[in-house]
Amino acid sequence: MAFEKLFEPIKIGDVEISNRIAVSPMNMTFSTQDGYATDQNIAWHARRAKGGFGLIITDAIIATRLAAPFVFHRNLYLYDESFIPGLNRIVEAVHNFGAKIFAQLSIGFGRQGHALDGSKPYAPSQIPMEIDIEKTPKGLMERVYLIRGRTDPRGEIPREMTIEEILSEEQRFAEACGRAIIAGFDGIEIHAPHGYLEHQFLSPRSNRRTDLYGGPLENRMRFIVEVTQHALMVVKKAVPVGVRISADEHMPQGFTLDEVKVVVKKLQDLGISYLNLSDGSYEALKYFFPESMDHVENHLLKEAKEIKKVLDIPVITPSVHDPIIAERAIKEGETDMISLGRQAIADPDWPNKVREGNVDKIRRCTRDWICLIRALLGLYPRCSVNPEVGFEEQNPELFPNKRKGAAMPSSFVKWQQS
Repeated sequence: MAFEKLFEPIKIGDVEISNRIAVSPMNMTFSTQDGYATDQNIAWHARRAKGGFGLIITDAIIATRLAAPFVFHRNLYLYDESFIPGLNRIVEAVHNFGAKIFAQLSIGFGRQGHALDGSKPYAPSQIPMEIDIEKTPKGLMERVYLIRGRTDPRGEIPREMTIEEILSEEQRFAEACGRAIIAGFDGIEIHAPHGYLEHQFLSPRSNRRTDLYGGPLENRMRFIVEVTQHALMVVKKAVPVGVRISADEHMPQGFTLDEVKVVVKKLQDLGISYLNLSDGSYEALKYFFPESMDHVENHLLKEAKEIKKVLDIPVITPSVHDPIIAERAIKEGETDMISLGRQAIADPDWPNKVREGNVDKIRRCTRDWICLIRALLGLYPRCSVNPEVGFEEQNPELFPNKRKGAAMPSSFVKWQQS
């Protein structure tokens, strides 16, 4: 099979991606505790670029100082200029192998966050997260609870954000977008899926506000609309801006696919260049960490097809591990690109093996949860089928020893000129 569509270039905004295969954003927790990039961060991203992925989307990079204390264990940060040099090294390493890289920026974890010093997380309303074990991959949370010695599926009751905090965080997020351009990223992705802060504002389950940010959908979507407007205003078309969002919350009183279609159409009208789809939340974990092949290959493509009916911009759909299904989905217009998360952990050479006709040599993700369980426990991720994971920094080939191209990042030059 030729897989012609999978390896057909695509434009996102003005950025040409060499193929239709992306690395999904994953919080690999390889940064320092205070959010700086390490050699392992650099090598991990570079290894996937070397393996043939056309687009790399980073971990969720924390964009504001207010959000930084509430990460689960470790995340990259970008709330001031000191984080730019390390992130630029990631960009240069990825560019060295011919791939493009987008920075996924997070405005915060909301009620899903927790601080090591016991500070209370902030959220739209004082509604705690409550994990639905029935909507969690079988055996996953039970194993985590057993190891951590706890059984309560509820999170801490957060404090309600003030209007002043909302407006300030929107501005701080926009400033981080400017820093991402200076670091050389080819695009910016607004992180709004999986029960994080923008998701919480969208959901009537977690948003019980009675002011202009709560109530009807027009109000609940105000936060993500304003975040996007601020980002687009700062970026000034220097790089494409996209959004990642869950297609459906799959929880009682949660938002639905029909509501999401209204939201993403509005975001497209504002000027975003692409949509990166996901599903569910940490309360309904199995929808973005699928546990079976049928679930992996079917439900998100159906939702993507529905969302594409209201959009004219490219849509990226995750969890399509089978290259035959991926080729068909793109060819039939169900999605424009596919992205791999755990499968990119298991085999960073997935694109090259597909291109070279070695599909039978792909090292398949077994969905045994080792990578996720270790991350939930604060350990560095490992993989039961890929012994290289977490040790990529030991490969000197992944670090550029010569700079390619102009002295300044092209995104920054374009930003200056816009």
